[in-house]
Amino acid sequence: MRYAGNDYVNLLTYGGQKPFFSELMGPIIGLADEWRAQGATEDLINLTGFAFDYVQNYRLGNFEAINMYDEVVIRDDAEYKIFKDGYGRTMKIAKSTATIPLPMDYPVETMDDWLKIKHMFEYSEERVTDAMLEEAIAKQKLGFLIRCEIFGGFDILRELMGEENCCISFYEDEELCFDILNTISETNVKMLKKITSRIHIDQLSIHEDMAGKTGPLIGPNLVEKFLKPYYLASWDIVRNAGTKLFVQDSDGDMKPLIDTFIECGVNVIYPCEPNGGMDIVELRKKYGHKIAFAGGIDKFVLKKTKKDIEAEVDYKMQDIMMDGGIIYGLDHRIPNGTPLENYIHYVNYARQKLGLEPYEKAEKGWGRMAL
Repeated sequence: MRYAGNDYVNLLTYGGQKPFFSELMGPIIGLADEWRAQGATEDLINLTGFAFDYVQNYRLGNFEAINMYDEVVIRDDAEYKIFKDGYGRTMKIAKSTATIPLPMDYPVETMDDWLKIKHMFEYSEERVTDAMLEEAIAKQKLGFLIRCEIFGGFDILRELMGEENCCISFYEDEELCFDILNTISETNVKMLKKITSRIHIDQLSIHEDMAGKTGPLIGPNLVEKFLKPYYLASWDIVRNAGTKLFVQDSDGDMKPLIDTFIECGVNVIYPCEPNGGMDIVELRKKYGHKIAFAGGIDKFVLKKTKKDIEAEVDYKMQDIMMDGGIIYGLDHRIPNGTPLENYIHYVNYARQKLGLEPYEKAEKGWGRMAL
């Protein structure tokens, strides 16, 4: 079902809206061919046939890097694409298995390196134009969710420096870390002040991906020192203008950092990977209505038996979880090897638990809910 932005905000602020059931991110490459061979129709393959809940949304402003280098292709064949990206990194993607290219090198090791690309992150009027604002105002009147997405504080340092050098630099080159974060923060602040002078946005989004199965790559002390000022500089502006949602995307086990990120303003987290120890039922018991969730259902259970699928859904859809604050969905992309029959069983069993009619009888539609 397609919901209005207000319904989405009410859901994630525990305002009485019933839980959504959706697919956050979609399938891994190759699953479409597997399902097609198992008899799936095209509307099931593109997920619109499952009648998922979603909200139309508009991403306002260009908070990304601008005036970047031109892409230069080094290799492009059936197996791999290797290229120089806009930051100047050498990137490699395995076409048959991956959706995201991985860096083979990084552009920033020293302050001099950073100064060569610093202009990509500085403010300019083209980042938020009158045309963008007018389009957002018009879409908000039609029920769209209006959101802005800023760089993750850890995420952008990792993208520019690599995980190892980034973590070392927190201790050995604070000046470089702060200069990168402060530059981006100044751009965010100028943009958000301009935006909130014309329109109230519904959601501030941030992407971090800073944890694995065994925990986050940095601890609360470094979040407090480096990331909290960066987060609050943007959050305070939009919160004071009426924004209610600050949504953080990070895979892995984020439990050691949740309290600190709540202090940073974050009040929604996803995708809540069970294999990373992120149990949404236990997190709800601990945090109550301080934080909301999206995801949380173990994607790997879909490769097991139907009884295993039902047990996972029964556990995650307990009564304690039914007062809002949750967009139910898999904790990341639908994995290859997921039988279509199992996925269909998962969808209809979950819909039954939520009091929804079978997907075959419901209105078709889907919008990617990783916002």
